Amino acid sequence: MDFLKQYDARGAAETARPLELRDQATGEVIENNGKPCIVMVKGASSRAVQAELRRDELERAKKAKAAAKTGTQVDTNTAQDMHEATVKAALRLIVGFGNMQTTGEDGKARDLTVEDAPALLDLNFISMAHLMREKDAEHWTKPSFAQQVLDFAQDDADFLAASTQP
Repeated sequence: MDFLKQYDARGAAETARPLELRDQATGEVIENNGKPCIVMVKGASSRAVQAELRRDELERAKKAKAAAKTGTQVDTNTAQDMHEATVKAALRLIVGFGNMQTTGEDGKARDLTVEDAPALLDLNFISMAHLMREKDAEHWTKPSFAQQVLDFAQDDADFLAASTQP
């Protein structure tokens, strides 16, 4: 057994996995012509995703330091701010879509692309019930699309298991 490959959850997280998108209100898988609508998601522990997070943290630290020097205070405690932060975090993880279309500028249907991800994630607002849930809660707490992406990306064991399947 190659131990370093067998247990490389971070390496496995680089390969996107399909998330079946669910209706925020009902929890039912959203389908298009009988097929689930898919968002291809990288794992949160992927080295590439963590590098992006590090860049964001450094930028946030610079802004905080500059604000401290000028005596200004940054207030990011509104629900809208949390929604925007959730969308931004989820955007890092999305690498594609399946069975999802929109109408193009020419009026014809076209498949969604990564460029459509910001619009998709802003279609519904974060769920406060989901934010405040017990982590092992079994009942549907109406997570937004962005929250679904983040939850899915957090499961390192699933990414690792998918990489070791024959």
